[in-house]
Amino acid sequence: MSTFKEPNYFVPGYGYEEWEDYLDLFSPARGESAIGESSTGYLYCPESPTWIKSVLGDVKVILMLRNPAHRAASLYWWMVREGYEDARTFAQALELEPSRAADPNFRRNCPQFYPDYLYYATGLYSGQVRRFLETFGNDKVRVYLFEEFTKDPPAVCREIFDFLDVNRDFEPVIAVHNEGRLPARAAMQFWLRNRAPRYLWFLPSRVRQKFLLQLMTLNVRRGSKPIHEIPLERRLLEHYRQDILELERILNRDLSLWFDNQIAAEPYSNHVAIH
Repeated sequence: MSTFKEPNYFVPGYGYEEWEDYLDLFSPARGESAIGESSTGYLYCPESPTWIKSVLGDVKVILMLRNPAHRAASLYWWMVREGYEDARTFAQALELEPSRAADPNFRRNCPQFYPDYLYYATGLYSGQVRRFLETFGNDKVRVYLFEEFTKDPPAVCREIFDFLDVNRDFEPVIAVHNEGRLPARAAMQFWLRNRAPRYLWFLPSRVRQKFLLQLMTLNVRRGSKPIHEIPLERRLLEHYRQDILELERILNRDLSLWFDNQIAAEPYSNHVAIH
């Protein structure tokens, strides 16, 4: 896998921009059976599937989908933790989404990848999955559910290894990374990320970045674990219902587990890493 987790080369205006820089991520590869990378931006970005195919050909694609209401809440918590979101609550962020989506100035000037502020829209999976299936074909695309993966990671990994034609007996190290934690003062986190640098102009860039990162880390350490807003997430999941039903049709599989007491049961983690 690439030495940088989410290069997002095939997302216009985001991530790695130079082809040679992107290729350098795979320079350690020496005759491996398969190489790849993981960029979540490819799923939402409409241009990504055809762009990937035009450059890399008929590659194999793995999509990991999570309960869309959980994913939206977790994305919001991550954005707050990293200082990119100034909406005080998840509910407020959802309320702001339509106006943000309609505002070209927000798209140009927001401090993070613009689709990351589209908490609801980026969870409408059916059209996103359809693009990959239509571009690469059913035999080149595998779709997995995060909830099933967390129940039995080794079994899902073996399925993926079979799909990739690599050694299915390899035993990966599986660990939870970025377990959820909100900063003690969310407004301070946003200020440190986006406003504070201008007041520390007299410091060398590396010193300034290191100092501010230390303050942000301290703010998070003094914070608390996020708590699911169960009524809100259940209402949000209902808004996704029709899209989930369409996704069931596309995948020809039952997705009712996303509606079966999943809101209350799932703990927060930003991602599970496989090494």
